[in-house]
Amino acid sequence: MSQTSSPETSVPGPGRATVAFADAVELVDVVRNGFLESRTAGVAVVTGPDGQLLASLGPADALIYPRSTLKPFQTIASQRHGAELTGAQIAIACGSHRASRAHRDLAAQILDTAGLSADDLQCPADWPAAQADTVRLVAAELDRADRDGQELDLGSPDVLKTPLAYNCSGKHAGFLAACVASGHDTASYLDPAHPLQREVVAVIEEYCGEPIAHLGVDGCGAPAPVTSLAGLARGIGRVAAAPGRRAAGDDVEQHAADVATAMLEHSWAVHGPTSSNTVVMRELGLLAKLGADGVMVMAAPDGTAVAVKALDGGTRAGNLVALALMERFAAEHVDRDRLTEVRQQVAPGILGRGEPVGSVELAAPVRELIGR
Repeated sequence: MSQTSSPETSVPGPGRATVAFADAVELVDVVRNGFLESRTAGVAVVTGPDGQLLASLGPADALIYPRSTLKPFQTIASQRHGAELTGAQIAIACGSHRASRAHRDLAAQILDTAGLSADDLQCPADWPAAQADTVRLVAAELDRADRDGQELDLGSPDVLKTPLAYNCSGKHAGFLAACVASGHDTASYLDPAHPLQREVVAVIEEYCGEPIAHLGVDGCGAPAPVTSLAGLARGIGRVAAAPGRRAAGDDVEQHAADVATAMLEHSWAVHGPTSSNTVVMRELGLLAKLGADGVMVMAAPDGTAVAVKALDGGTRAGNLVALALMERFAAEHVDRDRLTEVRQQVAPGILGRGEPVGSVELAAPVRELIGR
């Protein structure tokens, strides 16, 4: 495993770059008023219940930062180190939430149970994703300050930001709960050499079936491992299949089964009631998780899984390509009537003066693979 000592000055070398444009394929096209306006290139893979490669658009061994799609594995590591998370707490530890009041309260609950507070979080302070939630947060803070006789410097409104509103706060709260349970140092919980972060690497390598290729720093400050796209799909598929396999008596880790079950049963905590991951999980029963810079994974209960990486880091391709591949390769687990509705809900809008004037369409290589 290699590690960058200074991400700001590191220079990509052999094995330290994602797939080249020449090796990528066109995934989706943006059509506006009948004119093809934009094209998104990337890579997508499908792995089966046994983890073997079923299909690939572009090189399956393409190396990527999976970013937040690794959160299920990071949560398994936290559980292995004693974090006593249940239900929605597990879901938000796996989530990239929108920081509604319910999300922030849930992350705070995990910390409180461990005897900690938001001050112990080392993810950045942030505002909620929705403007209405930001307004409510500011109003609550002003009310609290007024009751406590404090004067807030509204010339610097960022002082009202909170790390609880950062989309990774649930994961970080889970990390800290694990540290308290295992007696690990909480101040260094993001250090790659920390026992918990070493466990994260071990879990990823175990489930994805390959060694970590590189290690950087994620936006939230946590270590960011690099895996192959096929390895990522394989690992997510194993998590998704864990509840069913455990119920059948297979030797499967309970933590993985708990993660998959919690994400599906409390999908609002993973993202948000109207957000794409939540909609896919709630309506289709497929495990779904987005990652920054154009990464998306989905998996069926039997372990069939898809991983997508858009080279431009955008989000237009992920949902549409993943849903199309799940429909083709996990058809027995997908309700096609509901899938049509879900696809409409998660498809990016192409608007003119607020009205639809186009659409994002699957590109030819994807259509050919799925037989359209």
